[in-house]
Amino acid sequence: MPLQVLFIALLAQTCGALSPIFTKLALAGMGPWTMVALRQAFGVLALVALDRATRSEPRKTEAFTRRDWGLLILLSWAGFALPQVLLAKGIELSTGTSGALLSPLEPIGILLGGALFLRERLTPLRIASVAIGTAGALLIVLQGAVRPELGNPLGDGLIALGHLAWAIYTLAAKPLLVRHDAMRISVATTLLSIPPLFLLALGEPFALERALPALGWVLALAFIATALGQWSWNWALRRMSAGTMAALIFVQPVVGLAAGRLALGEPVGTLALVGAAVILVGVMLEAVRGGD
Repeated sequence: MPLQVLFIALLAQTCGALSPIFTKLALAGMGPWTMVALRQAFGVLALVALDRATRSEPRKTEAFTRRDWGLLILLSWAGFALPQVLLAKGIELSTGTSGALLSPLEPIGILLGGALFLRERLTPLRIASVAIGTAGALLIVLQGAVRPELGNPLGDGLIALGHLAWAIYTLAAKPLLVRHDAMRISVATTLLSIPPLFLLALGEPFALERALPALGWVLALAFIATALGQWSWNWALRRMSAGTMAALIFVQPVVGLAAGRLALGEPVGTLALVGAAVILVGVMLEAVRGGD
């Protein structure tokens, strides 16, 4: 694998690891739906700025086919908006560190999604990978039940579902990125995700005096997670298999754990750490097998 591709892929994973931490900080001043909607709105602007900064010549564009539009809507609503809604609500109830520790569930979701929708065979090793990863997630959720000060079972459950839903993004994006530029897909996905998110935000209380101090964290999310993270993920995914990209997610809990401790001072229980390690074992089983 070229060093540049590996670097961009690791950049994408680092952005993903920081997202739950910034989300927790932003939620101190606004509700989860409002935060996610603003993040996407500012994220479009950040993507356009990033595009202008990285584009050296006009990009070739192909018209979106009917199938492309279907994949884009699936990608933006089910693979982008839905995970953010679940994660924001889950992190509001629980901790940003839990959001990072549960991130390796995404490749587990990719394995399940590949079997359900792409007719990929679930080998015994893949079944073991899914089972082990699920057991690890249950341990993290159980941590919040055993020690409520370290998490929240409902919040951790929503976070787990959010990370599983992120798998839809990778599965739907891969065929689109074969024909279209990564930045174009990133911008289109973000724009299409905004309407349903703003509809959710309309029904949520909003206080400007509370929201202003958190706005900086929303802007950080918009640039680091929505713009830089999405672009770097798509750029790397276009140049490697979904399985290889998924295996690199092991970087996220390590970075997220350190960031959660430094930025939020969140303690982490032994059960949650064991659960995160068990999830990683499940992910690495698939990585050793060779991905897809």
